[in-house]
Amino acid sequence: KAKLLLALQEDGNSVILPDTPEARREVENIMPVIYTQYVDIKEATVSGFAARAPEYHREHIWSITFSKDIETISDVAFKSSEDIVHSAVIGVGDGRIPRRKYLNPSLLAVGTDRKGVNGGESAACLYLIDGVTGKIINRFDQKNGQGPIHLALSENSVVMHYFNQKSNSYEITVVELYEHPKRAAKIDALSPVREDGAPTFSSLTAPGPEIMQKTFLFSESVRGLSVTSTRRGITSKLVLASLSSHQLAGIGRHLLDARRPHTEGALSKNQMADGLLAYHPVVVLDPKGFPTYNKTVANIKAVASADTFLESTTLVLAYGTDLFFARVTPSGAFDLLSSDFNRPFLTATVTLVAVLLGLTYRWSRQKKLDVLWT
Repeated sequence: KAKLLLALQEDGNSVILPDTPEARREVENIMPVIYTQYVDIKEATVSGFAARAPEYHREHIWSITFSKDIETISDVAFKSSEDIVHSAVIGVGDGRIPRRKYLNPSLLAVGTDRKGVNGGESAACLYLIDGVTGKIINRFDQKNGQGPIHLALSENSVVMHYFNQKSNSYEITVVELYEHPKRAAKIDALSPVREDGAPTFSSLTAPGPEIMQKTFLFSESVRGLSVTSTRRGITSKLVLASLSSHQLAGIGRHLLDARRPHTEGALSKNQMADGLLAYHPVVVLDPKGFPTYNKTVANIKAVASADTFLESTTLVLAYGTDLFFARVTPSGAFDLLSSDFNRPFLTATVTLVAVLLGLTYRWSRQKKLDVLWT
């Protein structure tokens, strides 16, 4: 199947490849409007653009400017087109019906390092911005926080790593967004639906989300964060932290979960049914969860993840001064046979079943023939 390429140039014009009338009509049917965002870290500006068919000339539609003398952009995270969502609903441990995730395909997260001015406190700030309208959905100020800030964005959750000057420790905060049941129901009644029956998301009409947030102590400095992806999104996602100690650590999403309840006693049945763990202020890294094992990967700049034909397996490539490539199974190799599996016994069993089926069919056919002759 041929693939089409639409390239937006710096001068605002666009190029469709292959440059044929058929390709242009196909692009216009699929994407009548394309929204893009541009982040200028030096000028501390985030801008949004729209390109509309048929010319696809880029137009500036919104911008957010920070005071760069006080607040500087440290990191930005965009929604990945390969972020597959297996289920749009999830339980939050309260025994009520599952909540729908706030799945805004144009969501972007901006982490800023704000200096303390006139005796004020410094802060690590997280802005959640709608890439279509430029609306700031929510803002979080982690007091006494400072950069470098690192972000990861997947589905309806944002993970931010920063340094807390007051406690002299690194912290990770997790923000999760959910649709408000009553407000979303009113919008769904007027929204068109997709082929799977779910309502389409519109940045122009979608109500604001409900927020859950948890903050954890983290023992390591990191150089970056990323999230694994799989073919169908069934496997639990793994947050990959590029440690300053030249290691790659895998952190399960069950640990970085904003739904984790504060409880001194045992978890309730509803909380256990939703797979929640009791809140603990410290995220402890398990060395067995390091994709790099005991090897070092010098100066990791970025980590790329790709799915495979096996749902349980994702491919991870860490690159910097060194290169590291590995297969990772966040939820275990549930669709693979183990190395000690008794394959000869399986072969013998299948063969025996096939022979018995053949004999049974022959016996049944002979019996029917005997009945006809009697």
